Amino acid sequence: MSATITDLLDAAHKSAETLTKPAQIEAACVELAAAFEARMQHHFKRGPFYKKLHKLLIESGNTDLGTKVHQYATAVSVIKHGPGASYRELKTIADLPFDIRVPAAEPHTLVDVTTGNFFANLVETLEQAHNFLENRETSAS
Repeated sequence: MSATITDLLDAAHKSAETLTKPAQIEAACVELAAAFEARMQHHFKRGPFYKKLHKLLIESGNTDLGTKVHQYATAVSVIKHGPGASYRELKTIADLPFDIRVPAAEPHTLVDVTTGNFFANLVETLEQAHNFLENRETSAS
C-alpha cells in the first residue's frame, strides 16, 4: 500500500527536526514537493501543478497561502534545477520567508535551507494547501 499525502506530511513534520545537513534538507524538499504534486495532481486536469494551485488559491481569496505556495515551489525548483528563470524570479520577490544568496558561492547554495525553518515551513505550507484542496473537494460534493 502506498503512503497517502497525510502519511507523507506527518513523516515530513517528524523528520523536520532531524534534518541538519543542507544536502539532507534539500533532498527532502525536492522529494516532498514531487510526492505532493504526484498525489494532489488529480485536483487539476493537466498542466503545471504548482502554477495552477497558486492561481486557484489566489482566485479563492487565499492570497497569503497562494503566495507562500508560489514562493516555496519556486525555491524548490531552484534547489532542483539551479540558476535559471526560477532563481531570477526569486531575486525579484521582496520579503521572501527564507533567504536566497545573491550571488551564490556555489549553485547548491542558491536557497538557504538551513535558516528560518525552511523545511518545516515548506511542510506547513503544503499541509495548508492539502487541507484547502480536500475541503474544496468535499464542499463541492
